[in-house]
Amino acid sequence: MRRLSIFAAAVLALLSSSTFAQSDHSRNAETVQLQVTQDKDFKIKVKDGRVVERDKSKPVRRALEEQYAKIAEAQRNKDIDAMRALRTPDFTVDTANGEKWDLETSLNYSRAGFQQVQSNIRISNTIESLDVHGDVAVAVVHQQWSRMQAKRGKLRRVDTEAIQTETWVNTKDGWKLKHIGNVKPGAWYVDGKRIDPSKPYDPDAPEYRPQ
Repeated sequence: MRRLSIFAAAVLALLSSSTFAQSDHSRNAETVQLQVTQDKDFKIKVKDGRVVERDKSKPVRRALEEQYAKIAEAQRNKDIDAMRALRTPDFTVDTANGEKWDLETSLNYSRAGFQQVQSNIRISNTIESLDVHGDVAVAVVHQQWSRMQAKRGKLRRVDTEAIQTETWVNTKDGWKLKHIGNVKPGAWYVDGKRIDPSKPYDPDAPEYRPQ
């Protein structure tokens, strides 16, 4: 939004300099409008010397936030059927380690994880950016999950996070998740000690300190 505001200000300055030489009559008689299509989620208009920015993605953002709330609820309830209902039949995941999963593989992974989780502390999916093109929406999402989970024979607190790109499609049954990719794991902790998310958990390993 800050990038767009700066761009809008520059447009207004340019427009002001070009219209300054016009007569008062022409300025009053004409309404100057400028639409910027560089970012399809935003529309910038300049009218009577006033810049107006409108976020066209807001209705879609609200709809996706509702879907993410359902995903969190499904995680808390360990409800695989609810998770399936929020995804398309051709759903795929490109994992951080280079594997490609289909719908059933991803649900089996969640099912196995649910068996290890005793309780959830916090689940959040924050939309960092959103690009909407008709019935397709691409969201960059900051995912955070804190829970009490069995690891290496002991119940431990696990805190994980990742930034990932999620593609949604608008179907007759509402917005459904079609693809997850570009997964970038953030800081992962077990019992307060940072671990390497690319390696199997070892409680005796030294704390992970990335370069």
